[in-house]
Amino acid sequence: MNTKAAVILLSGVLFACAPPPAPAPTPSPSPPPAPPPPAAVSTREVITGRHIVSIRAVNCQTLLSLSEDDRAAASMFYIGYTASRIRRATIDVAELSGLDAAALGYCTTYPSWPAATAFYKAFVNNGR
Repeated sequence: MNTKAAVILLSGVLFACAPPPAPAPTPSPSPPPAPPPPAAVSTREVITGRHIVSIRAVNCQTLLSLSEDDRAAASMFYIGYTASRIRRATIDVAELSGLDAAALGYCTTYPSWPAATAFYKAFVNNGR
C-alpha cells in the first residue's frame, strides 16, 4: 500500500472516531452590578500610589496633628531612625516611652521644629 494512501486513510478513520463538537454553552445571566465604592476613605487603607515623605522635613506640628495610632507609629519610626543616625546598635525598651514623651514634649514646645530634631534632642538629653 502506498504511504500517502495509508496516511489519508488513517486520518480519515481518526476524524470519523472523533466526537462531534459540543454545543456552545448557554450564556449565564450577568451578575448584578457592583455596589459603588464607599464615599469616605479610612486612613488605614493601603495607599496604592507613591507617597514620598522627606523624613527630615516633617515638622512637629504635623506629627502632633496625626491620630494617636499614626503618631505612635511615626514616633517608633523616628526613634529607630534617630538611633541609626547616632549609630546606636541597641535601645533599652524600658526607655522608649521616656524618649517618646520627651520628643513629643519638644514638639509641643517647638511646633516648627523638624520632628527628626525633636527626637534627636530627646536621645541626646534622655537616652542612655
